[in-house]
Amino acid sequence: MNCLKCGREIEEGQVFCNDCLVQMAKYPVKPGTAVQLPSRGSAAVSKKVHSRRRTKAAPEEQLKALKKRIRILSALLSVCVVLLIVLSVVTLRYMSANRLLPGQNYSAVTATAATEGS
Repeated sequence: MNCLKCGREIEEGQVFCNDCLVQMAKYPVKPGTAVQLPSRGSAAVSKKVHSRRRTKAAPEEQLKALKKRIRILSALLSVCVVLLIVLSVVTLRYMSANRLLPGQNYSAVTATAATEGS
């Protein structure tokens, strides 16, 4: 049989290994509290997966990583600013080239209709 918490081999008739019992004794549960135990299938036993903890890097390494991050972010910001300037210039040139004069409706008046009416 396997421990329901960590998956270690245990004796027949036990539910948890001694290490897990010690850990669970630190956090007692009130009697009568409903607890749902996983089934005893091989798929139900989940191995403990220890997440990688980040170790404290040396201050020099932290500074180097921070400088690299700042360089990348400043380069990205400058590219965005240049792109904004280029789009603004293109938009302004397009708008000034297609500006309608006040009082004239170019969509209703054609060149031939304007000369025939005179």
